[in-house]
Amino acid sequence: MKKIFLTIGVLFCLTANYAQSKKEKIAQLTFSCDSLNTLVANERNSFNVKSNELNSTLQLQKSEIVLLKKQLETKQTELTAKQEELEKQSAETAHLSMLLIKKQEEIEQLKAVPSSDYLITDNSIGHFKIGGSWQSVAKNDYDYKSTQGYGTCRDACCNGGFHLGKVISNGSYGKQIENPEITIGASLFSESKSKTAHKSNPNVFHISTDNCSAWYWKDKISYLVANSESFKTKEGIGIGTTLEKVQELFDEVVINIGWLEEDINAIQIELASYPSIEFILDVDDAIGGYEKLSSLGKQTATISDFKKGTKIKRLIIR
Repeated sequence: MKKIFLTIGVLFCLTANYAQSKKEKIAQLTFSCDSLNTLVANERNSFNVKSNELNSTLQLQKSEIVLLKKQLETKQTELTAKQEELEKQSAETAHLSMLLIKKQEEIEQLKAVPSSDYLITDNSIGHFKIGGSWQSVAKNDYDYKSTQGYGTCRDACCNGGFHLGKVISNGSYGKQIENPEITIGASLFSESKSKTAHKSNPNVFHISTDNCSAWYWKDKISYLVANSESFKTKEGIGIGTTLEKVQELFDEVVINIGWLEEDINAIQIELASYPSIEFILDVDDAIGGYEKLSSLGKQTATISDFKKGTKIKRLIIR
């Protein structure tokens, strides 16, 4: 009986202890749950605060983006306007550059125009004029020395003339001008063939060649021959000017072919601007030389019949 009571007592104690332990656990769990709820509530509040802050920042950034887009559009509009202005300025600059180049070319052309001392016109070379006197001009204006001789020759017939230059030397035929710059063609005095008819006149002289003879005025110009590169037309044409340059300045160039066999001045450039001037070329500058040019059987030639860079050798004003 005692064992039964003892067993019941033990069971009661165990039950009481178990009930007390369970209550404590529930209390602990409740406390933990409350703590967790508090933590969750705090985290939620913190999250809401951060979320609101981020939303505010996002809205602000969106506003800034809108503003930046407007500023970008404005800048793009300004850039487009500046590009159009730049293109306009570039076009104007190109136009002004062309005008500048043209003006510079005009200035260079003006610079190329020789002074009156060295200007070639349709009736003069420098101060020497067709029909005028030459002796005082040669001495006073150019300090030229002169020798008497032939002007030009053709078919063993030469006319009277004088060679002008800076230096006289002794040659196989007597005194001669070294590198003559101008040749004066003396005016024919008369048709008389007498060697004595005008002998007493100091202003005339007589020459005789195989096929002709005549008396000539010593100080009157019939024609002029330029041999120096110093003398130029207003366009810059003169001795040493290439055919290409002549064509560039005067477009179409007519080249007349005369009596090649006997006339050293047989090949002449004809320019409408200078009808009294014969611009002379050398037969050796023709492609194929004398044989090829004479075999063409024509009285005119073109630049294509001559070597590239062919130059004017002399010019004659008649």
